[in-house]
Amino acid sequence: MVNLIVPPKYQAMYAWCIDDTLPAFEPEAWIEEGRVYAVKHISEPLNISEGYALTILDKNGAEIHPSDSHWSFASNRFEMFSVFLN
Repeated sequence: MVNLIVPPKYQAMYAWCIDDTLPAFEPEAWIEEGRVYAVKHISEPLNISEGYALTILDKNGAEIHPSDSHWSFASNRFEMFSVFLN
């Protein structure tokens, strides 16, 4: 079982894409370098070298999944930001 870290309601998390190189598989949806994405949740790392797994949202609030078998993106492709909504 993978633990999810969901930001609390008073915090918004964003991921700024710094690496949009394509993976070995052909993704159905992919990210763009320089764009900022809202983060829905973070999961604990499955591989320590790959960092956390991020589930991100597009402009319309829909989740972006690279493929049916890959639901998240590696955090090392992004710079993370948090905004506290007070």
